[in-house]
Amino acid sequence: MKGLALATVLAGALVACGGAAAAAVVPPQGTELFRCQVHRGGGRDTRPDNALETFLWCWGHGVAPEADARLTKDGVAIALHDETLARVGRGISKKLATAKVKDLDWAQIRDVDTGSYLDPSYSSIRITTIDSVLAAMAGRPDRLLYLDEKGAPPELVAGLARKHGVEKQIYYTSPKFELVARWQDVVPGGFGMVWLGTWPKDNSPKSVARADKFLSGTLDRMEATGWKGVSQVQIHIRTDLSCPDPFCPSSDCIRKAIKRLHANGITVQAFTWTEGANKEALRKIWNLGFDNFATDDPLALFELLPELGKRHVLK
Repeated sequence: MKGLALATVLAGALVACGGAAAAAVVPPQGTELFRCQVHRGGGRDTRPDNALETFLWCWGHGVAPEADARLTKDGVAIALHDETLARVGRGISKKLATAKVKDLDWAQIRDVDTGSYLDPSYSSIRITTIDSVLAAMAGRPDRLLYLDEKGAPPELVAGLARKHGVEKQIYYTSPKFELVARWQDVVPGGFGMVWLGTWPKDNSPKSVARADKFLSGTLDRMEATGWKGVSQVQIHIRTDLSCPDPFCPSSDCIRKAIKRLHANGITVQAFTWTEGANKEALRKIWNLGFDNFATDDPLALFELLPELGKRHVLK
């Protein structure tokens, strides 16, 4: 199941399921599957970061890209993951490459090559504005976007989204659930996702205990707010298949978190940054009860999606 077929399922899920406030029960596992997201749009190194061309490629595969929303000095919202252009910018001075984007005007960076860092064939890639991304979604309810806040506040994004009529096609995303609550204030019934992770360096008992405490404690704080604006929670997982329990946070903690979130009408997304290309690891993660995936390795996920979708149908 690819392309249009995947997009059709995704569009159906969008219509069927609102945010936490609108849903008392989470749909069966698999309903939300095709809201999988590709981190930074192109993953680790599959396509250029945060490029409109990359987002079109994601939508063509029926999944949602992630755009990192920053602001330039003159207030233009752009899609860019890093604070500077040092990693992805080419053909520019060291001074421009190391300056923080928030201290630069849009005119200074709009023509910078941000594709050649990955391959010369992408030399035509330029930084895209969030406005351009949202325009590409207009009239296309199958095109969803995870918009990770990196300086562009909910109110500004909501204004841009309304201009194109796509405010209900966006997951406003942040580790700060207070910002997700603000998104709900400006886009009532809109989607919000909180991502949670401690980025442990290993799967030692100490690291697992710390990750478990962080996950359960953060959910406690979110619950105290009534889960305001939270439609989905993304759990970062360090995977090490050599361990008896391959996951950090622990499998038990993850299962409890998923059960708790589902009971409040909230879907749960898995993101393993260590084993995203390992389909066996993804199968094990899926069996914990997750609703969908985020990935740095989209090609592996694309290969696995038909299998997971089929498994859901056969249940």
